[in-house]
Amino acid sequence: MFELSIGPRSPWTIFDELESIQSDMNRLLSGAEVPRRTRVAYPPLNVWSTAEGLVLDAEMPGVDPQDVEISVVGDELSLHGKVNGQKPVAGETVLRRERPAGEFQRTLQLPFRADAGAVKATFKNGILRIAVPRSEEEKPRKIAIEAN
Repeated sequence: MFELSIGPRSPWTIFDELESIQSDMNRLLSGAEVPRRTRVAYPPLNVWSTAEGLVLDAEMPGVDPQDVEISVVGDELSLHGKVNGQKPVAGETVLRRERPAGEFQRTLQLPFRADAGAVKATFKNGILRIAVPRSEEEKPRKIAIEAN
């Protein structure tokens, strides 16, 4: 059997943490804004870069693609839409609700200026895939070297 030895701990540290938790709970129950560290961005995204530009996958189960708007201006891409939540049928009681419902908006700063006219979006199995090509000015160019 081992013995774990922990050095002296300030009781004030524990009370400070409890006070912080109580403050967060009071804000949550009063309907005030929830602290940022407990929020989850919606929709969750996977983003990666390609030679042509950028590809973004947004996870949106149960969302109608017609309820989503995509806009690209300069180097910003915005998603705006709504998730239609299920309402309980008469006689049913909701025990847990973890899936989001309502409107959402998410804006990403792109690492380059996009060609807004060439952006393509597809929706399959609850995943929205957006391909964002670089603008012609942003694409790398080969420079020919002239010899004298």
